[in-house]
Amino acid sequence: MGLIGRAVSKATVWSSGIFYRIERVGGDLPEGPVFIVTNHPNMLMDPLLSMKAARRRVRILAKAPLFEIPIFGSVLRSLDTLPLYRVQDDPEQLHRNKLAFQEAVDSLAAGHALLTFPEGKSHSAPALAPLKTGVARMTLAAEEASDWRLGVRIVPIGLAYQRKHRFRSRVVVGIGDPIPVADWRAAYESDRAAAVRSLNRAIGAGLSRQTLNLSQEAHRELVETADLLYSRARGKTSWRERESMLSRLPRLQKFAESFASLEACDPERWDRLASQLRRYRGLLERLGSGDADVPPGYERGRVIRYVSREAIRLGLTLPLAAAGTFAWYLPYFLSGLVSRIMRPPIETVATVKLLTGVVVYPAMYVVWIGVAAAFAGWLGAIIAGAATPMLGLIALRWWQRREEVAEDVRLFFQVVRRPGLRDRLAERRNAIVAELDEILGEPGGNDERAR
Repeated sequence: MGLIGRAVSKATVWSSGIFYRIERVGGDLPEGPVFIVTNHPNMLMDPLLSMKAARRRVRILAKAPLFEIPIFGSVLRSLDTLPLYRVQDDPEQLHRNKLAFQEAVDSLAAGHALLTFPEGKSHSAPALAPLKTGVARMTLAAEEASDWRLGVRIVPIGLAYQRKHRFRSRVVVGIGDPIPVADWRAAYESDRAAAVRSLNRAIGAGLSRQTLNLSQEAHRELVETADLLYSRARGKTSWRERESMLSRLPRLQKFAESFASLEACDPERWDRLASQLRRYRGLLERLGSGDADVPPGYERGRVIRYVSREAIRLGLTLPLAAAGTFAWYLPYFLSGLVSRIMRPPIETVATVKLLTGVVVYPAMYVVWIGVAAAFAGWLGAIIAGAATPMLGLIALRWWQRREEVAEDVRLFFQVVRRPGLRDRLAERRNAIVAELDEILGEPGGNDERAR
């Protein structure tokens, strides 16, 4: 990969950290030969986030048709991606997989890191798709060829998105425990096919521990509502706290597992609980609460102080935020416009926005430097080159905080105006929490709902 390719690669990976608020968990990848496996709900964003989390140079394996997509294919080539050929794409090209397979094995033998997506496709299903066995077969073959001295480890990296199509939404990137391939030596020498299946199951288990898997997409909102409601009712979080996805993910996984079990074992009880959760979510939406919840009461003095304090902070930073918004609004608008015109599937929306941004944001940056140079010479160009990105980051944070404050203020006035609705929420919350205590097998404990 040449100098230009490396520059494009690093810039594209870096941009994924601007598009999302990344929450990384887990240790660093081990040294030596590593094969990273990642779930694939979000097209190009998945390899970019995985590469960013890996913190070492990684080579990607991806299906060959992706290289034919305009811009997308160029980005893949800049990332030093190795094409794989599938029978459904072009049966006449399958012989080329032998070369790709050997190149991947050689990369592992040289101590490099590879990355691929064992699901074999990007999708928006609520759970992991069945995993292909290619990674298991490739790593076992590489170990056998080195007389089991290579030390290949498979590392699951799970991606759990909050709202994967939205700019500045959250994503948890979880680094799983490495799986030593050599542990399957005896099994492989005894029965190759069985060893491949066993290693593949271990890979699937590792990915499942790092991802949120639902029995159906309709459960997603119910799981999120139950988590927000329950964690606040039990005093684990405050009513207006916007938790990170990282802290929520273990609870979301537990609710997803419990709800799937309840639906299978007691569908009538599940239907009642689901109906309660939907009604509760509906009441919150009528209040405009967003990710916040309704507190038992407001202290007007504290609310006034909060509103005053935040208004002053937002007001003081408004000039800088306005300058950053003005500087970068056009490329932001164009990225969204292209996505709306193309209407891609949801797992491709973020990729379309990012690839558009890869073109229009640098172009806008060059324009501002050129304008500054024309009016203020080389010194103006230097100042514009340094100030424009910083103003953009300030604007991002300002709009994010402005949205949170507006949500809090709107919720306060709704509760003051409609106190009866707050009481109905409290009644339903208590009933749902009692039901969830039984389902989760947890005692009520120190009930802090009165706070």
